[in-house]
Amino acid sequence: MTALFKTKVCGITSVADAKACCAAGVDAIGLNFYDPSPRCITVSLAVEIAAAVGNEIQLVGLFVNHAVDDVRAIHQEIGLQYVQLHGDEDPNYLRQLKDLPLIKAFRCRENETAEIVDFLAACTTLDITLQAILLDAFQSGSYGGSGQRLDWEALKNNTPTFGGYEWVLAGGVDADNVASAITVACPTAVDVASGVESSAGKKDAELVQRFVTNAIAAFDSLA
Repeated sequence: MTALFKTKVCGITSVADAKACCAAGVDAIGLNFYDPSPRCITVSLAVEIAAAVGNEIQLVGLFVNHAVDDVRAIHQEIGLQYVQLHGDEDPNYLRQLKDLPLIKAFRCRENETAEIVDFLAACTTLDITLQAILLDAFQSGSYGGSGQRLDWEALKNNTPTFGGYEWVLAGGVDADNVASAITVACPTAVDVASGVESSAGKKDAELVQRFVTNAIAAFDSLA
């Protein structure tokens, strides 16, 4: 299994932005297949992006309440390293995909972790092993990418709470605050979308580079 990324830029909508992420040293990019999102792309464009970057970067597909068969088909066609489930998928849904490399995203309400603990316990009962979990801020009517910030201090040292899973911090992280986010919350990885954009879906290469540089320095300091 592929080692989990440290830095991920989500919502890539062009070959140019994907290549800019590669040049900046980003570990993974997210390809969004959720139709209502301004960062949603077609499968054909995702295939084009995958061909352009080759093995230079990990590819993560973002799905929100998709049909199981669609997730499988897209995973296979693109050759995704990870499948990120960012909707209302329950453990019984995950069981149908448990042979795939799954990341389950949780939209946290006021840093409440009880729901996450219960969800992961159900996964264990169903013999589901996740590759990681992702924590994003809750915003009504949104499945992510809003830029809303989590309480980093409240998340610190929560790895045992999360069943020992590696976890990805999203929600309100940007090029300027990513070092603080890592230092305070101590996540396994960080994920950014709107925090490195000039407009929705359009990445700013300078912000991406600063994000990676600051994140790597912070992770190195923790190590």
